[in-house]
Amino acid sequence: MKSILGILILTAIIAVNGCKSQPATESGGVAVIDLASEVGKGKIVNLSEVASDIRYVKLETTKESLIGFFPNVFYENDRIYVFSTRQIIKVFDKDGKFLFTFDKSGRGPNESQHTSYIRVMPYTGGMTIQTSTLDSKDRLLFFDRDGNFEKSKEVPRIKSTTQEKTINLNDTIFIGSAAPRHKDSLQIFAIVYDSNFNVIKNILMPIIPEYEKIFKQTMVLRASDGSLSTVNVGSHYRVFPPELHPFKNSVRLITPGNDTIFTLDSHLNYSPAFRINYGKYKNVSEKRDHITYLDGNHIDMRVRYFIETEENIILQFGMRDFCHDPYELMSPTVRGLESRRHTDSYALYNKKSGKFTFLSQPVKGSIGFRDNLQDGPAFLPTSISADFHASALFTAVQIIDFASKNDVKGELQEIVKGLKDTDNPIVAIAKMR
Repeated sequence: MKSILGILILTAIIAVNGCKSQPATESGGVAVIDLASEVGKGKIVNLSEVASDIRYVKLETTKESLIGFFPNVFYENDRIYVFSTRQIIKVFDKDGKFLFTFDKSGRGPNESQHTSYIRVMPYTGGMTIQTSTLDSKDRLLFFDRDGNFEKSKEVPRIKSTTQEKTINLNDTIFIGSAAPRHKDSLQIFAIVYDSNFNVIKNILMPIIPEYEKIFKQTMVLRASDGSLSTVNVGSHYRVFPPELHPFKNSVRLITPGNDTIFTLDSHLNYSPAFRINYGKYKNVSEKRDHITYLDGNHIDMRVRYFIETEENIILQFGMRDFCHDPYELMSPTVRGLESRRHTDSYALYNKKSGKFTFLSQPVKGSIGFRDNLQDGPAFLPTSISADFHASALFTAVQIIDFASKNDVKGELQEIVKGLKDTDNPIVAIAKMR
């Protein structure tokens, strides 16, 4: 009798576990991100669902540490890196104390006149600069976390190929994004190098629809009444190189023209990792004049934004006509702040359960996760460290405005005291699950 009862209990446990949500997969174990079934839906997601903690750091404001326009923030190895301009990084410690300015623009030794890409290295916090020159010889300049020069490596180029950023997979393997310049060029997607930058592998381009290979140049015209209109001024062949997003000991490769997220691991195994199911919401028609960046019956992924943690992936999609929660933001322009309409949506994919959710705005005009940990402003990470600390940046004006409308506490309450609208930004750093 006891053995029969034990079997029944074990059967019940297996049945319950079998009912737990699992990510949908295709043959070969490729996880399917089911976007199509969630179009038109969305919900406000609390930060506590994706992070265990968040802290706010006021960056020291001095003449030497002032941040420029359009800054980007990175957090790595207990340091905060703020790209003040395209080539200048302001470096702060984890508590916001200014340390130094990293600026290698110039004609001198180990400097660059033409910087195409600067990267903060995972784990170490060192920095690399990728240069480009008229003779088409790119270099990678390596610096330690204190900005001291370490070494220089030349990045070889392949004829008739567009090559963009090159990153390290580990100490011995580097990968560079690539794309063919012409229809009859070598159809490569990425180039893998050893530590001496010998080419050890070319990764072929995945299938991309023909309409994605035609780049239409447009011009925005402003009428006397201030309204804007877009006109086509020509078109030519163009395929964009993939975006490279490191994750642990691998790198994700994503291109706008393909619905698959690929992975290259440290053993040089290259395979599909996730496929996005767009369903009927991906317009494959060759007649695409009605599809713009903001409007049209077409959804695609904004591949430059990709935040992956142990449990989740945060993505951005151009939703256009299918956006469930459009918004307007004040954006800086040469004419000052202007309101801009947005029809994109951010989404959360849980890798363990397979659940996909479009994020609704916690407050109209504020995108991201509702900060229910510190009761701060909506949090949308713009970068993530190797140990999964995600960061976002708020201007002093944004924090002052938020505090005037909400009861702030803890770190934010202390930061707001004496905060001036001309002060340096405040950085939010969340420990992601």
